[in-house]
Amino acid sequence: MTLSLVCESWRARKQENSIKFRFPVIFTYKQSIYTSFFRLQENMSKNETSTRTSNEFLNVDFMRSLVKQYSELGQWTSAFFWADAAAAAGGGGDQASGDDIWLLASTMLARGELHRAAHAVVSRELHRSHLLCLGVAMRAYLAAKEPATALSLLEECDPSLMEPRTTDQTHNRALAGVLVSQARALSALERREAGAGALAAALRADAACYEALHLLLQQHARPTQQESELIDSLPISSQLAPAEAALVRGAYKARLQRYAPLPKTPPPVSECPITAAAEEVRSRTAEAAISLARRLAAACRWKEALSTLDSLDPWCCAEVRAACLLELNNSSQLFVFAHELVNAYPNSWTAWFAVGCYYYLIGKSEFARRYLSKAKSIEPGAGCVWLAYGHSFAADNEHDQAMAAYFKASQLMPGCHLPPLYVGVECSLLYNTSMAQRFLLRAALLHNSVEAEPESEDSGGSESALGWERILRCVTCPHAAHEAAAAALAAQRVGKARRLWLRAKQLAEDQGPLHPRWAATYDALGHISRKQGRYEEALQWHEKALSIRPGHAPTYSAMGLCLALNGQEAKAADALHTALSKDPDDAVALALLDFIVEALDAQLDEEDIPQFPFPAVSIAPPPAPPAPAPATPGPGGDNTNVSDMSMSFD
Repeated sequence: MTLSLVCESWRARKQENSIKFRFPVIFTYKQSIYTSFFRLQENMSKNETSTRTSNEFLNVDFMRSLVKQYSELGQWTSAFFWADAAAAAGGGGDQASGDDIWLLASTMLARGELHRAAHAVVSRELHRSHLLCLGVAMRAYLAAKEPATALSLLEECDPSLMEPRTTDQTHNRALAGVLVSQARALSALERREAGAGALAAALRADAACYEALHLLLQQHARPTQQESELIDSLPISSQLAPAEAALVRGAYKARLQRYAPLPKTPPPVSECPITAAAEEVRSRTAEAAISLARRLAAACRWKEALSTLDSLDPWCCAEVRAACLLELNNSSQLFVFAHELVNAYPNSWTAWFAVGCYYYLIGKSEFARRYLSKAKSIEPGAGCVWLAYGHSFAADNEHDQAMAAYFKASQLMPGCHLPPLYVGVECSLLYNTSMAQRFLLRAALLHNSVEAEPESEDSGGSESALGWERILRCVTCPHAAHEAAAAALAAQRVGKARRLWLRAKQLAEDQGPLHPRWAATYDALGHISRKQGRYEEALQWHEKALSIRPGHAPTYSAMGLCLALNGQEAKAADALHTALSKDPDDAVALALLDFIVEALDAQLDEEDIPQFPFPAVSIAPPPAPPAPAPATPGPGGDNTNVSDMSMSFD
């Protein structure tokens, strides 16, 4: 029955009233139909009112904006309430949209409810079709220390979600976040090469994802040359505006130059106004200051690195600050800094790393290893912690344990030159010159970012000489050149050692003002010159060493030896006396001084002994004292004189 028929029937109600008593059954039936229809209309109107209440009267977009506002304010409980309300208003249960569930799970994750956040996504199977939900679920499982479960979510998602889109940069940014979470999970499962590939894919999907670059460079996953090629291949210009692209490109290149020497003159200002403005803005950022501090620390300019970090805040880049204080032997300031870090960030590995550096500095290696182990347990992938752990063993002359720690650091940082450098040093201390040569060559290649040259098949017995020559050709790190020279000298390759030390001196001078630690290189050149019979040249090298590290007792001892060999025993004795005044326990100066004094005594003849006139002596006897009066003995007394008797033993 249609609505028009019902209206017409109601217009004819009067006629029906006239016959309602004649046909009571028919009237009752029609009345029931009318009643049922109007009840249906009433129910429909109620349903329409309820639908209108949920979709029109409640503004879901306003609820979502409240979630974002309370999230920005850090009021996560309020954000969770409105996210829950927005999900319920959008349908509730399995009918809620993926964006609303993503907001809800994000607030749960921020509140520390990790498994609730993951369950909100996985229970609705949104990780299969919604990229943002997949990312928040993976972050929840990573925070819960379940990296394998986080990786299993990737296997269940739609493969099309993991493909970048050229026209949808919002999708690409969400994809980069998922790939960063994947890289973290792979690194936690010791699959670091695959993790580096995921980080590179994240950068290609979103060139502005600085977190991916930070993790890639912090882990030293690739050599510097490969990192530079990756940065050059990124679609920065196509994904960002020209100004932002210049800003990102400058920040990435500054991060790549963490081991490069600083230019002696400031770089020229770009002629492009956009690039110049972006570079000026970047120079005022905190990241630019941190990148500069890393380069200064790598160049042994510790005070300048500390002053650069002090311009930001007392806690930024804690591992570099702790290393600078350690190198400057500032134990009191390192003690205060480490305790402030532990109080402020007790769950951070950098705090316990700083504590371990303090105990290493004061010579308590066992305590240093205890706190460094705690830092390793918090962040197993921190390679610098393993390097410090190896240094604590090396300080106690436990070379095998030190090399084991350095090998672990090499696994964590395959693109860094420091672990093989320290392994080569330990091999040199154990007089294993062939192994030292191999690791030092690898360190030089990694620092220079070049491929290893194939060894010549007809090298024969000159293989060792060719190895030192290859190091000399490719080395660009002054530390590697210095240690390679020491190993070459231990292998009786005096000429190669001299050339390597000269190369180390040149590279160190190119980095800026010389740190006092490079005085060892000058002293080593002095020793080499003395071995080759060039005593005057050796004295010049030792004088240069004293100019940057004055008052060093072994340098004075070396000068005394050179002077003695050059026939200047008197000047040699003066130099050795100066060495003993600086360090009375200098065994070399003591032994050499005794030998020189004996040689000087043997050269003296009787005529060379200075003669001094004796003073005139009178041999006349002194005048006799007057005779004493005779003593009168008393009755029954003794005539013995007791006036000069005493109990003194003098």
